[in-house]
Amino acid sequence: MGGRSMNQSPGKVAMKKTTIELTEDQYFFLKEKALSLQKQNKNASVVSIIRDLVEKDMQFGKKSKAKDKI
Repeated sequence: MGGRSMNQSPGKVAMKKTTIELTEDQYFFLKEKALSLQKQNKNASVVSIIRDLVEKDMQFGKKSKAKDKI
């Protein structure tokens, strides 16, 4: 099986679905940041840019929490 689930197509990356709650201000900031970054990379979708920003922020948060414990 090669580590794939039964319903996953060959060559596709497994993705997890995440829901986040944002205030109106947070949403506006995130949307503006994503649109600004999209102007730099015309091939990227706003959704993929937002996903990347959220993932980077989550990784940064994990690093910050680890430093706080030291």
